[in-house]
Amino acid sequence: MREMDKAFDFKTAQTRWYSVWEDSKAFEAAPGSGKEPWSIVIPPPNITGNLHMGHALVNTLHDVLTRFKRAQGFDALWVPGTDHAGIATQMMVERQLKAEGTDRHQLGRDAFEKRIWDWKEKNQGAIEHQLKRLGCSVDWTRNRFTLDPALNKAVRKVFVESYKAGRIYRGPRMIQWDPALQTALSDLEVKYEERKGKLWYLRYPLADGSGEVVVATTRPETMLGDTAVAVHPDDERYQGMIGKLMNHPLTGRQIPVVADTFVDPAFGTGCVKVTPAHDPNDFAAGQRLGLPSITIIGFDAKMTAEAGAYAGLDRFEARKRVVADLEEQGFLLKVEDYVNKISLSDRSGAVLEPLVSEQWFMDVKEAAAKALEAVNSGAIQFTPEHHTAVWNHWLTNIQDWCISRQLVWGHRIPAWTCGKCGELHVEMEQPSTCSACGDKDLIQDPDTLDTWFSSALWPFSVFGWPEETSELKRYYPTSVLITGYDILFFWVARMAMAGLTWMGEVPFRKVYFNSLVRDASGQKMSKTKGNVIDPLEVMEEYGTDALRFSLAIMAAPGTDIAMSTARLEASRNFCNKLWNASRFVQMNLDESITLATAPEFGEAEFWMIGRMRDSLGAVTKALEEFRFHEASDLLYHLVWDDFCATYIELAKVQLQSGTKAQKAAILHFLDILLRALHPFVPFLTEEIHEAMMDGRLPAGEPTLLAQRAWPSDDPILQAKGGDSTIIPRFQEVLSAFLRLKAEQGVDPAKRVPAFCSLLELEPFSEALKSIARLESVTFGKGDLASATRSVAVVAGGAVALELAGLKDPVAEKAKLEKELAKLEKELEPLQARLADESFITKAPEAAVAKLRTQAEEKEQRLSQVKALLG
Repeated sequence: MREMDKAFDFKTAQTRWYSVWEDSKAFEAAPGSGKEPWSIVIPPPNITGNLHMGHALVNTLHDVLTRFKRAQGFDALWVPGTDHAGIATQMMVERQLKAEGTDRHQLGRDAFEKRIWDWKEKNQGAIEHQLKRLGCSVDWTRNRFTLDPALNKAVRKVFVESYKAGRIYRGPRMIQWDPALQTALSDLEVKYEERKGKLWYLRYPLADGSGEVVVATTRPETMLGDTAVAVHPDDERYQGMIGKLMNHPLTGRQIPVVADTFVDPAFGTGCVKVTPAHDPNDFAAGQRLGLPSITIIGFDAKMTAEAGAYAGLDRFEARKRVVADLEEQGFLLKVEDYVNKISLSDRSGAVLEPLVSEQWFMDVKEAAAKALEAVNSGAIQFTPEHHTAVWNHWLTNIQDWCISRQLVWGHRIPAWTCGKCGELHVEMEQPSTCSACGDKDLIQDPDTLDTWFSSALWPFSVFGWPEETSELKRYYPTSVLITGYDILFFWVARMAMAGLTWMGEVPFRKVYFNSLVRDASGQKMSKTKGNVIDPLEVMEEYGTDALRFSLAIMAAPGTDIAMSTARLEASRNFCNKLWNASRFVQMNLDESITLATAPEFGEAEFWMIGRMRDSLGAVTKALEEFRFHEASDLLYHLVWDDFCATYIELAKVQLQSGTKAQKAAILHFLDILLRALHPFVPFLTEEIHEAMMDGRLPAGEPTLLAQRAWPSDDPILQAKGGDSTIIPRFQEVLSAFLRLKAEQGVDPAKRVPAFCSLLELEPFSEALKSIARLESVTFGKGDLASATRSVAVVAGGAVALELAGLKDPVAEKAKLEKELAKLEKELEPLQARLADESFITKAPEAAVAKLRTQAEEKEQRLSQVKALLG
């Protein structure tokens, strides 16, 4: 048996134990075991990044739950994997190329794609190594990557069959274009930012000379593409103008005044310019009204030839020129300050340009209706429940999904166009000849699919779909999904839609939305603010277990986490407390005492068993309901307050001179605590377990803590006996002694004589002397009050400290008078309530009984204080 070191060396333990767990296959699923399956899939981190605090949180919660379920006896499978992260990865490699003085266009598509694969092979291991540092008990034999051949097959099947069913189509539609990345984005990849800008009021003269129409716009450069001015059909101000023609101020084109309900009569003048090629609302209105669409801003964010004299200018430079020309020619009426909401790329940060573009789209309305029903019927359950409202809003107002991206890195769209006749072929594999003309010149679509397209298939593609594998049958649907609420629609909704469409069943039965991790002040972490807490640095300084416990104990559903060094220090102190307590136990147990040794229980043991039984029952329930913070807090107090601060102090006598049976009890208790804490602090508990249990485990019991059973059903916890009130009374008396010392300014280490009227606590006198640092404890029913003593009332009696030469009699009397006034104030409303006949007759019996008990306790204490005052 290895002797425990004075301090826990977490760096050595973290390196050592993960390798041991892997070598022993502790985390591998056992589909042939006959155990009930339980599965969860990792939200695949991007291959581009390092582990950040958000990753640390979500994967800690995954691991706590997975280890808990494995210990409960389930065939627990946590599937790992990484996401190819189309835009982010391509940006990273393009940045490297730029530093080398080249770019992807010079390299060519094939060479550029190979360069990204090389980068992926070099960097993918970093995030996986970091997950191991965090202690994640994933089944690495099932590691997946979203561009794996098997997952690509799943993507192609979904695309091809959706196209043939009419759910995927290609056509010109308004999209959000990122001019920096040169790709279309979905609406969900757009972030909005309020910026101070201007509202320009422009004059459009009527062609018949009868007047003018004034429109307000935040983007005057787009007026070069105007093909109408619209008013609301019910706006009485403009009834006479509907149908008239106007002369465009700068191009000379004649454009009509049209009526459409999309116009807000309260905005500006109630007249809006209609630019179908550069605004989503205008595009829709143009479709309804049959208006032409003139593209005056290109994919490079520069003005096109359609912009006439402004062609070639950057869009923002063109804005300045257009405004100057309008002002010079008398068409600018006025300019107002205006706060405008700007659309930005969530990836590049560039100001997006709405453009009409030929893209691939997916009609998801039917799938959205199924996903909506799944949550509202309870087939999928959300924690916290309030996210259901966001879910309902998104899926009720869903639009067709722009799934194509003008990127190299990603799943290539399985569509080929005949170079001779233009026939489009959408197939699983490249056709050898054109089905229409027989020509062999087939050109594949250069675009790739939105990264979220493959991520949506993750819960079933990782199990081998579209093949009907045994793993798919056993582990789908997954048991639960844990993820951030910020990707509720990006990922969660799309997985639900995909699962219901392709598997005919929800992909997960429960979804827990974890909190966001912020800094100590509650501010969002960002590099610009300089408040980013790096989990890798935290693990290096405080240890992985301290980080995990900090995250778990603060992970209350629906509230964000304010991470601080104080919290990390508290968790590290907790780990040290458990280590020191375990070391103390080890030092006082000889090797002949094992878990096979029948334990003997006294009052303290029965109390500790009751505390463990109640706490572990509550911990189990909390984990089943994703209340990780509550489970962590229960274990914290069970270990710190009950086991370390109370039970070990009470057990010191028998540890030093008791029988083997008496000493065996504490070994059993520590074993139960280690098993309960293991999902939260795996490295620490495994290290202690090896030192404590080597040679002490029953035959056939796994030697690794990671493979042992959850302790809530341990036979030890079924033992009952003793007086359940005795230890709580001991704790109250102990607290009273410590409080009296503090109130009287006595050095905590100074030993003074003590007195106690609770005779039943006499067997615990040594523990009271040890913990409270008392010279002696005299038990007796006599009057404890005297001029040289400080007295405190406790339930069923009183305690006192002899403070001759240390006590202030005036202060002591004042203290008792203050307590008397407090008790009288607390008792008054209780007595009034009990004197109320209406309350007594109508209130539940239990409530009345509880109130009577409270009043009797207050009255008893009041009598004791009066007696002490004389």
